[in-house]
Amino acid sequence: MEVAETSAERVARNDATFRDANEAIRARASHLSADAELVPFICECADLRCTKILRLTLDEYEAVRAHGRRFLMAPGHSDAAGEHGRIVAEQASYVVFEKTGRAGELAGELDPRGEGSQ
Repeated sequence: MEVAETSAERVARNDATFRDANEAIRARASHLSADAELVPFICECADLRCTKILRLTLDEYEAVRAHGRRFLMAPGHSDAAGEHGRIVAEQASYVVFEKTGRAGELAGELDPRGEGSQ
């Protein structure tokens, strides 16, 4: 994966765009009582061209979202973030990527759940 600009701000904003979409998906799935079902979420990597769909339960998604600097990504997609974070958990079908430095600060500020979720 390649991203034209890998500045901390670009990486944080790109990932936050996908996170916002996933929050809407989560809200709808919760409304439909899909707790035990696999819900399709969008990869939250820094590549705006990415269209990878990841299937998680709502509980798995909530575990990722418990931290405002963490993002859901397909395996191998964390490379698009460059030096702006690290993988903190790996599952068979997804990884949890935590933004660090300035990208982490911005990710926390852009978190729709508020920085308190960190």
